[in-house]
Formats: sequence, structure tokens, C-alpha cells
Amino acid sequence: MKIAHSTWVRYHHIDLARELERRGALVGVFTCLPWWRARMESRTQHIPRHKIHCNFLVQGIRRLAQRLPAIGARADSALAVLDTRVFSRWVAARLPPCDAYIGLSGTGLHAGRRAQAAGAGYVMDRGSTHIRHADQLLAEEYARWKLPRVPVNPWLIDNEIAESQAANLIIVPSHFAAETFVQQGIAREKLRVVPYGIQLKEFFSVAQPPADRFRLVFVGQFSLRKGALYLLQAFNEFAHPGKELVVVGNVSDDLKPLIAPYLNDRIRFVGAVPRSEVKTHLSSAHALVLPSIEEGLALVQAQAMACGCPIIATPNTGSETLFQHRREGLIVAPRSVPALVAAFTKLADDPALQRRLAAAALACARNIGGWERYADNVINFCREAQTLVAGGAAAAAATA
Repeated sequence: MKIAHSTWVRYHHIDLARELERRGALVGVFTCLPWWRARMESRTQHIPRHKIHCNFLVQGIRRLAQRLPAIGARADSALAVLDTRVFSRWVAARLPPCDAYIGLSGTGLHAGRRAQAAGAGYVMDRGSTHIRHADQLLAEEYARWKLPRVPVNPWLIDNEIAESQAANLIIVPSHFAAETFVQQGIAREKLRVVPYGIQLKEFFSVAQPPADRFRLVFVGQFSLRKGALYLLQAFNEFAHPGKELVVVGNVSDDLKPLIAPYLNDRIRFVGAVPRSEVKTHLSSAHALVLPSIEEGLALVQAQAMACGCPIIATPNTGSETLFQHRREGLIVAPRSVPALVAAFTKLADDPALQRRLAAAALACARNIGGWERYADNVINFCREAQTLVAGGAAAAAATA
């Protein structure tokens, strides 16, 4: 089985490329990574450099433009369309012979059609909820907090809908994400849920939560999408003399004016940290809190479990695909400050429960499987997609 795939930046596709290469299945991964980052990934992930193809031009222009105050959200939206148009056609023009092609949402329409014309299967990979669902959900959230927001460019929505219609199969990382596709009219039979893997050699317990404090940790971009304001409200209402909240990650610009009233000396912002340091923050917390409004499957959840850190999360993080409520963590309603406060209180008041959840989370992480299992599942679905293309061609020939 020979597989090509495309992605914007690293995401999970470099891990997938590494595992495909180990199996002799990788013919190429197409990215918007700059060449120096591709060289680093090639060296650290043992992927031949000539198999990592890079087109950083428009992506680089867009990143530079985002740093200029004069470039607004609408201009960035137009650049996003240009980036998608250029990159998608670039991948298609360079697609090598393969048995299956996996296109991360937004990157794959032209290459997917070219792959199918050559008898290969086309698999669309969407790491989040359906693009229209995500846009609507975030529009509601921004309106709730009276923040301006430029919606997703209609062309980008139409492009991803065309991808979902053209693809033989669609893989998503959680059942929550899959249901949003069904709600948007995609046949359930076309969807495959493939949870992300975890590298247990990279994430493991290196510390213990403090005995004299109750520490919560948040990891990721601190934003409306991640439910940041509900977390701050809940933490301030949570009555505990030794409470502490550690925020690991950057604060989104549009959120900064809104968080000022909630800040105090019990909340510590450490900013973005190297990937190697994340396990220290997870290991030393009593729980990871992830009150997201919209996600496909937050990778940090499996990373926390591997560090023996219980999780407090909404279903909108894909949590229900990873763990069970009250077994490895607590699943709470989205946009609910009272639900978060109750979860914090439950763990703080019952140290034995926190320890049971921590032990169960660690055991569950070992059963999730690494990127090896993820790659095996993806390869199986690629074979299925190729079979669907072959079956369609045979049916067309029979009726000709």
C-alpha cells in the first residue's frame, strides 16, 4: 500500500508520515512547512527529506501579514483563500503515483480528484468538527461575549464541502466530530472515527501534584474557542483556600481585554513552553481542565492521561471517545460555570477520588495505543477507499 498525504503544518500528519515510512508505505507528505522545519522533522522523525515536500510561499506571506497592524481579519481571510487555492493545486500537480491519498481538510480537493482518476482512493481528514458547524458555533460564542468576528470565508466552506462530497471516506478523530458531519447531511457510512495516538516515550509522569495546594492546569491556546472565560469565572467562584490555576499556552489577542477582571495571584500564566516541558505541568497538576466550545479531539487529553493527570472536559473536546465520566476524568456540560465549579469541588474535596481517576487515566492511556495503532487504522481505511474506487470503476464499466 503506497500512500501520499497533505497537511498545512505539522499537526498529526508528521507522526503519521513517520509510521507510514516505517511500514514502507509513504510516498510523500506535502506541507506548508518552511524548509528548515522540514529538515528538522526529517532528522528527528527519520523521514527521508526528499519525501517531505514544502510550499511555504503563501503561508509565509500570510504569517508576515498577520504581524502587521494594518492587516485586518478580512484581509487575512482573503489570504487564506489564496493560500488554499495555491497549495491545493500545487499538491495535485506533484502528486506521485499512489494507492491512496489523504488530504487534510482544505488541502485535498484537486489532488483527491486526480488520485481517483488514477484509480487511487481519496480520504479526507478533518481534525475538527464540520467546518460549517464550527463556524456557526464560534459565531454564537463571539456574539455572546460581544466580540467582533469575521466568519469563515464562504469560499473555504464551499471548498471543504466539495472535498467531503468527493472523498471516498472521511476520517475524524472523535465521535463528537463525526456527529457534526451527520448533522450537516454527510452519510454516516462515509465516516470513520480514528482517535489520535500518543507517544508514551514522550509523555509520562515526572512529578506529583503538590500536597499543600489544589492545582488545575490548562494547556493550549487560551481563547474563546477553548472556553477560557468560563474557566476563569469558575475558578474565581471555586472556594478553596489552596487553589491554583496554571495556564500553559498563549492568550489570544481578542481575549486579552476580557480576562483582566478575573486575574489574581492564584492564576499563573506561563505562556507557550517547549513540547518537552508539557509533561512536567501535566504531571504536577491535580487535573487538566479543558472547557472547549469546539474541537475535534484535543491531543493534550491523551497526553495528560499518560502523565497520570485526570481530565475535566466538555464533550466538545472529543473526550467521550477517549475516556468515561467518573472513571478517568469528569465530563461537564459546555458553557456551564456551575458544572465546572462542581467538578473542581468534587476533586478537591475527595483526594481518594482524584487518585483513583489518576491511576485509571494512566491505565487508559496505555490502552489507547500509540501512533503505530493510528497508522494501522488509517492504512486499513485507505485500502477500503481504494476498493471503493475500484468498485465504482467496475460498476461504471459494466453499465457502459
